[in-house]
Amino acid sequence: MPILLVLILIWLFSTLINLIVIMRFTYKHIETIEQYLTDCDGIVNTRSLWGGGVWGRHMRLSMIFAAMYMPGIMFRRGYITENAHLNIPLHIRQRIWAINIWLLINCTCMAVLYYSVKSR
Repeated sequence: MPILLVLILIWLFSTLINLIVIMRFTYKHIETIEQYLTDCDGIVNTRSLWGGGVWGRHMRLSMIFAAMYMPGIMFRRGYITENAHLNIPLHIRQRIWAINIWLLINCTCMAVLYYSVKSR
């Protein structure tokens, strides 16, 4: 049981740090990123719909990540212009990818911990 408790504490700490990094990133960089995507209707509409609060900034970053992750689908639906995701500088795109991959790893670890606790 102590090993499982240590794993849970490590996962909890990692998740909290990930949330702090996401909040700090959105407060520092979201307006800069959106300046590169001013011609994209989906980004502009998300900004006007969600505003500038904590949840709004997170939703805006999620929309930007969706535009980076699925540019073809977002273009066909009319949310972004063609190759709009390439307007974002590479170092910012890499940071967004790193944050989201870290979040995905945390979610995967949560699922593994859940099933390991449930199976005991």
